[in-house]
Amino acid sequence: MTSKTLREATLRRLFRNVAASAVALFGVLAVEGAAAQGSPAEFYAGKNLEFVIGYTVGAAYDSNGRIVARHIGKHIPGKPNVIVRNMPGAGSLVSANHLYSIASRDGSVIGMFSRGNAMYPLLEGDAKFEAEKFNWIGSASKETSLVISGGATPFKTVENIRRNEMTVGATGAGADTVVLPAILNATIGTKLKPITGYPGNAEALLALERGEVHGNAGMSLGTVRTARPAWLTGGVVNLLVQMALEPHPTLLKNVPLALNLATDPIDRQALELVLSRQSMAYPVLAPPGVPADRVAVLRAAFMATMKDAEFIADLERAGFEVSPMPGEEIATLIKRVYAAPAEAISRARAAVAVGNKK
Repeated sequence: MTSKTLREATLRRLFRNVAASAVALFGVLAVEGAAAQGSPAEFYAGKNLEFVIGYTVGAAYDSNGRIVARHIGKHIPGKPNVIVRNMPGAGSLVSANHLYSIASRDGSVIGMFSRGNAMYPLLEGDAKFEAEKFNWIGSASKETSLVISGGATPFKTVENIRRNEMTVGATGAGADTVVLPAILNATIGTKLKPITGYPGNAEALLALERGEVHGNAGMSLGTVRTARPAWLTGGVVNLLVQMALEPHPTLLKNVPLALNLATDPIDRQALELVLSRQSMAYPVLAPPGVPADRVAVLRAAFMATMKDAEFIADLERAGFEVSPMPGEEIATLIKRVYAAPAEAISRARAAVAVGNKK
């Protein structure tokens, strides 16, 4: 054997030995990593679970989220201590970006932000997150929004607001009270005119009562139930349209569903893109990349919480309905929304853009 051949044979043996050692080392590291990760119960035992809420204390999202946070810990194996952290800003986009890009991906952080943020990249513009990559845990409530007119106004039916302009109290650009009138005008032919500048729902309700505006087109049923329950039964206002993917099962039986008023298929699809947020009204989610077993545990704990008698009492006391949507269904809904026809997306984006300019 020549010296050259001998050197080559020696190098080949050396490379084989190094490769074998590397494989063995990686195997050991994998086993050690799996052992360090442990079961979800081992991971959560003695830990804090941070619950990020994208709104200020006292907002509807904050109230709903804090009630979930108060009860979900006892249903998670290991029973972590759940700590709420408010992170308001830009309609909760600040919290969405944090949960997507900055928050730990080990399952120690979950959060809640605006229902509309899930569709923000599709309908409103550039975003720093991809909604389909979040790990959706669930929503405790579905929501229905309403078009309401004052009882003394001439607006008694849908046809009235299709023929004549009706002013509606609103907060500002991007809010439901501006975006929802815009999508209704574009898809079912209403003539709703938002009057912006009201600080919040309370002021918009007072504006209707004082006759400053004819009505409201975006107030949630939950808000009406807690702030003005007589409006649902006493004839003080006219309930003209309900906005959700499905009609409310009990309280709004005689109020037409917006989706059923859209006769053009593309209009209906565009309207569905915007109203899909109503089904996941108060979404709880985890960042992308959380281990699958921990996501499964969080989802199971969330649904167990939905059956917890103390949780149900707290949620109903706060004026919310217990109408949960599992995380898997939220993920499916978002996937379907993002697969909508381009023409429907374009029509919905154009309507939302009008609402965002108000």
